[in-house]
Formats: sequence, C-alpha cells, structure tokens
Amino acid sequence: MALVFVLVRGVEQTLLPIAVVIRSIPLVAMTPLITLVFGRGLAATTVICGIVVYFPALVIMARGLRSGPRPAAELCRAYGGGSWTVARKVLIPAALPSLFAGARVGVPGALIGAMLAEWLATGQGLGYAMLQDPNTFDYTDLWASVAVLTFASILVYNLVAGLEALVLARFGAEARDSA
Repeated sequence: MALVFVLVRGVEQTLLPIAVVIRSIPLVAMTPLITLVFGRGLAATTVICGIVVYFPALVIMARGLRSGPRPAAELCRAYGGGSWTVARKVLIPAALPSLFAGARVGVPGALIGAMLAEWLATGQGLGYAMLQDPNTFDYTDLWASVAVLTFASILVYNLVAGLEALVLARFGAEARDSA
C-alpha cells in the first residue's frame, strides 16, 4: 500500500485521511464493532492486530520509499523505465531499512494488539488470563505471562533484526548506511 501511495498521489490523498481516522479511534471503543463484524475468533484478533501495526508501518514505509535517491530514479527513467521499474530497481531497495524499522516497531505492537483482542474480543488466551489474574490475586501467573510476552517480543524482534542484517548485506554497504 505504501508503494501505491508513493506512485499514485491521489490514492494517498484519498486513503490516508481514512487511515488517520481509523487509527485515531481508541481500539477499546472500536473492538465491539470489530467483534460484531468479524466474530470473536481469529479474524477479529487479526483485524485488531492489523490496526495496531499496519498504519505506523505504512507511514514509515512510505517515508522510506520517498527517500530513494533521485538521481538513480531519474537515470532509470532516462533509460525508459516506468514508475514500477523505478520502484523495483530504486525505491524498494532504498526503502528496505524503513521496511525493517516498521517491522521492528510492529513486533511489540502486534503482541499488544493480540493481547487487547484476547481481552476485549475473544475472552480467551493470555490477554484474557492477564485481565483475570489480578481479580483472583494470582500475581504469579500474571508476572509469568508478562515474562512470556517480553521474551516472545525480544525473540521476534531479534529474528527481524537478523533477517534485516541478512537482507541489507545482500544489497551492500549503501543500504546498511542508510538505516
């Protein structure tokens, strides 16, 4: 979607205000509507996680795509490359650090979104258990859940960082320097 925003200016001007409005509404208030539309299962959890993660990643990625080197894009156009060729050969490689930055920001956000969905939409899972633990004075389980979530977040974050190192190494020192 970020690529479409960058290549087709009208799409961004049309959809970005809608995205800002959706992201501005507190998820606690929007969850009943999401649950009504998508049910109390995986679909609702996915939508809630998507709302938490998608919009910040979209903004980060669009900025990364716009930061591509203009001389390289102009050279590509001079040799007859269209918008999609410029995007594939110049903009996307230049935006890889932003893509991974968005992914690193999204990892904790996705876990928080899942916990929120479990708490408000599904009534099951770790998020719901964490809500119930203080009511039953089960602080051992509560802190065990916090430890599991923290460990999972650190693990996935480091997996994304490792993948980032591999991908940016493939594209050379210039891509690494722009991160």
